Amino acid sequence: MRKKTAPHTVFTREQLDLYFASYVGMEGGNPEAAVWFCDSSPHPGAVSLLAPLVPHAQPGAWDVAYRCKHRHHMERWQSHQKIARIMSAARAQVFGTAIGEHDWKHYFDHHLYAPQGAEFKLSLFPLPARLINQTPWSKAFKGQPELLPRQRYLDLCREGRRFAFIDGIRRRWKPRVVICLGERHADDFVHAFALAQARATKHILQPADQPKTLRVLERDGTTWIICPPLAGAAGLMSDVLLDALGRYITRWLRPDDFPGHPTGADEPGARPS
Repeated sequence: MRKKTAPHTVFTREQLDLYFASYVGMEGGNPEAAVWFCDSSPHPGAVSLLAPLVPHAQPGAWDVAYRCKHRHHMERWQSHQKIARIMSAARAQVFGTAIGEHDWKHYFDHHLYAPQGAEFKLSLFPLPARLINQTPWSKAFKGQPELLPRQRYLDLCREGRRFAFIDGIRRRWKPRVVICLGERHADDFVHAFALAQARATKHILQPADQPKTLRVLERDGTTWIICPPLAGAAGLMSDVLLDALGRYITRWLRPDDFPGHPTGADEPGARPS
């Protein structure tokens, strides 16, 4: 006997717009942190559209329960590991300590995106650009006319409530520095954070590797750094570049931006970095 399937829910443009105007598709962490990281899209397994659509009114975080649930997968999350490398380098610079070979791993395992941690991670768009098992967008969202073609979905985020929500939480929390990952998405970063009139400069990141150009914008007490992506031949692929970016952002940071101020020690029971 053929198994009955659940009825398919077709989401309206208004339903999707309200859903996207929330913390959906964001890793989260501590929105009060001085450092934000902004990617274009979340991890491939981050979000699925299930009825009813309930906006995420509060940001998530990598708390103990989250880390326990995902502990077998986290070793494959290379982009998050690179962000941990950036933050551990920044922390070492702020406290005037040497960067240990495994400091990034300790930071990744214990601090990254923590509820009271030093960073917050968001995404411009709420749905993954690359879907699980490389499923084509047209197949994954078949029967959802407001998401097809994909350009219709992108336009909904840009012109609807999603980008306005991003600008709103930035104005609410006022991070000191926002690291925007991927210069090919520069126009969307500028749009989402209302940076058309921001003061813009360039900074050349050149440690021992090939130099990388950072686009630096300032407005309303926040500095945005639009940098190369964390993957790909033109990206921030080496530890040397990641460490250099971590050191660069410390011009906007203070010791009390990191858990454990004033000593820089971790929570009780953990070794100091």
